[in-house]
Amino acid sequence: MATGKTGLKPLITVIIPCYNYGRLLGEALQSLEEQDCTDWECWIIDDGSTDSTAAVARQYTALDPRINYFYQRNQGQPAARNRGLEQAKGDYIQFLEAGDLLEPFKFSRQKAYLEEHTGTDIVYGEVRYFMDHEPGELFLNRWDGRTEAWMPKISGSGLPILMALVEKNIFELGCALFTRHAVNTLGPFRETLQGVEDYDYCLRAAAQGLSFAWLDAPETRVLMRHHSSSFSKSLFYMYKKELMLRRLWKNKLRQTGSEHLVLLNDYRYDGCLKKLQDLVITQVQKGNTSYLNPKEMKWLWTHAGSRQNLYFFPRVLKALLQRRKTSSYINHTKTYINDF
Repeated sequence: MATGKTGLKPLITVIIPCYNYGRLLGEALQSLEEQDCTDWECWIIDDGSTDSTAAVARQYTALDPRINYFYQRNQGQPAARNRGLEQAKGDYIQFLEAGDLLEPFKFSRQKAYLEEHTGTDIVYGEVRYFMDHEPGELFLNRWDGRTEAWMPKISGSGLPILMALVEKNIFELGCALFTRHAVNTLGPFRETLQGVEDYDYCLRAAAQGLSFAWLDAPETRVLMRHHSSSFSKSLFYMYKKELMLRRLWKNKLRQTGSEHLVLLNDYRYDGCLKKLQDLVITQVQKGNTSYLNPKEMKWLWTHAGSRQNLYFFPRVLKALLQRRKTSSYINHTKTYINDF
């Protein structure tokens, strides 16, 4: 077995996919070097970056033999994570985004839990979010209001965990520490599911009977950087990806024999679709018609039923007409004032 630069088999492997995050990569690596557990290796998987990622990575690899760098042509985050899994030699696996941070006792306390509870495959803890311009201000939720906690904080295996995951994803991927048994059982991330490959990974873990454990331990949080510059665009694609994932899982859930799981997935699909439709309507009302291109409209049409299309298309047409009427009135008024 290859052992990497240290010549020793590490206890924990950290996998960091990175695409044009050179300006932030150093902060993520610094949070690793501040861990009280020092028995780790890190694989930076550069997914075809064109910025300073390679230079930053090489600065750290030159100074710390635990840090390794691997370059590949741009293939997307799931493929980068898979490349990291191919290189990983640790007994435990930690996934980390290039812009995120880990609190200093995450490795030691989650590792200790897994060592004491040998039947547990995945242990996970808290997450907090922060903005680039407000790094000291942490908040609970990046989508539905900063002060609303969203993680169910549940433990177990089998149907109860699968039920919770069909309801919604139960943690950010970086919250968890995976055993080698877990990642070997799951195999690679699905590279066709970029954006929701982590959600699919956890669904597969639950469907295959792996055991999850919530651990409320101090200074074990993952701190995730939230970018607000394109919030509506991020939501739009997040909803689309979730709809694609739920379609994929519909038949898989039927195979469990649980009608309740299928109905819950259908219910959550409908709710996600309505959020997506309402987002588009709201954006059109604000004058943003970028989502009204034929490709996106066809996608929305084919991923909705007749009742849902009857809800959406008349409303988006009304919003568009009202916006054009308002714009026409404003332009007419400006012309009148200028003439006056």
